[in-house]
Amino acid sequence: MAGDFGGLIFVALIWAFFKLVSRSREDSATAQPTRRPAESGLGRIEDPPREEGRALRMLLRELEGALNQGAASASSVGRGPVGRPAARRLPSAEEVEDREVLEASPEVESLEREPSRAGRAAVDQDDQAEQVIARRAASAASRAGGRMSADHQRFDQRIRQEPADHTATRALTPQQLRDAVIWREILGPPVSLREP
Repeated sequence: MAGDFGGLIFVALIWAFFKLVSRSREDSATAQPTRRPAESGLGRIEDPPREEGRALRMLLRELEGALNQGAASASSVGRGPVGRPAARRLPSAEEVEDREVLEASPEVESLEREPSRAGRAAVDQDDQAEQVIARRAASAASRAGGRMSADHQRFDQRIRQEPADHTATRALTPQQLRDAVIWREILGPPVSLREP
């Protein structure tokens, strides 16, 4: 609130100062150089700069009185957030504030532990290598002999016994074949880029 009147007081002081300075210049320009200051009825000599200082002090007192009066009237009427008089008095934030503390005391847990690992199984590569060598030798021995006609007949019978359904395709209708050709023309490469 005092900041609102501070700028106003500053402007008023500057105006009063320039007014007094211009008045003193006018007085000194119109006054004759041989003129002596007039004596007042109390026996002292009136000096124009003293008169200006006295007028300036009186102006400052009036401005301070107006400022104090404005501050007193502002404190009696509650002001809203924008400086306008408040229509009703709002409760303070402390009265509405929820004072329940949601923080819990922290539990300190050390994360520095020895990692728990399962014991490793002992693997002997030599034992596995011997098993692999034995399998390969048996497989090679079974293929080592030449094929006889009996072997060919057994293979032929095994193949013929398998169902042929997984190799059969569904027959397409002539309309589906036409549509396939049309879509190949639409989606395929242009005629100029096709191989002959």
